[in-house]
Amino acid sequence: MSYSKIVFNKNIYDLEFSDIETYFNTNKEENLHLEFKSYVPNGDYSKKEEAIKKAVCGLLNSEGGIVIWGAPIETKEANGNTSAIGALTPFSSPLDKDRLVNIFSSSINPLPLGIKVQVLKNANNESIFIIEVEKSIERPHQYDNRYYIRLDGQTRIAPHYLISALMKSTDFPVIRGHLRLKTITTNGNNILLHFRKLLFNTSIYNNEKNIYMRVVAHPGEIFVNGINETGIFNQNYPILSNGAPLMSNFILSIPSYQNNQELSIIFQFGGEKSPSKSSTYKFNLNGGFPIGNVPDESIYITEKRENKLPSDVANNSSDVNIELLLNT
Repeated sequence: MSYSKIVFNKNIYDLEFSDIETYFNTNKEENLHLEFKSYVPNGDYSKKEEAIKKAVCGLLNSEGGIVIWGAPIETKEANGNTSAIGALTPFSSPLDKDRLVNIFSSSINPLPLGIKVQVLKNANNESIFIIEVEKSIERPHQYDNRYYIRLDGQTRIAPHYLISALMKSTDFPVIRGHLRLKTITTNGNNILLHFRKLLFNTSIYNNEKNIYMRVVAHPGEIFVNGINETGIFNQNYPILSNGAPLMSNFILSIPSYQNNQELSIIFQFGGEKSPSKSSTYKFNLNGGFPIGNVPDESIYITEKRENKLPSDVANNSSDVNIELLLNT
């Protein structure tokens, strides 16, 4: 798979410096297959190179992807996602693509294959590096005696259960779950928030079976196809394939007298092989919602954390979740 064609619509060896400048003319977010590494002149160069090795190791152990070294300076958004826009951060470097590939080969074990590097230079002879990494058939790989993996836009030390699965050559489908507020109506006594629920399998060749999901909301009652599910809605699906997302709608009914509270929604999901994750949302109900379609739900959202593993969540979140379940 050519991730360069997916991201830039060009083969990696056909890219030019101006292509990457144009790419970052608009805001771009990191994702499962895409990692940005800006280059800040101050600081220890070896630490910068170390971060690139970790990123490559993580992609080898995951689904593969692209690392852009020399990207614009990253911004960490409130929802935890990393984005970048604007001027690139090219730098003077003695490295060429062969030397950088050799660095990966000598520091990542077992020997990584399927790594392509393109060096792009500007008029000042400063470089940025585009690194394309294929999903490895020799997984798991380690760098500096640690295993790294790419999970929902972040490179991190791989949890034990994922390493165990990789050792057994068992792939974990990567499942993503999202909720979106689409429309607001009213029936007189209640505000009706119409949500769309989406489960998406990003693993191209790995179907997931026995998918489960749960939506927990407070305040309010969840209605699915006209049936009152109270504040908790559970649903199961036999299979989730790439290219065939599971999508449906539900209505959250909130009494008008409660529209001065904070609305909290937790969307939990997982499957037979994929780890449990959650997407959490908090909406400001103070002052109510205008009736009609919602072109931009962010004006109502005070907190959004999507596709987080249990280990990603702060220690007190379990107490919050328990309170939420008890109060619904």
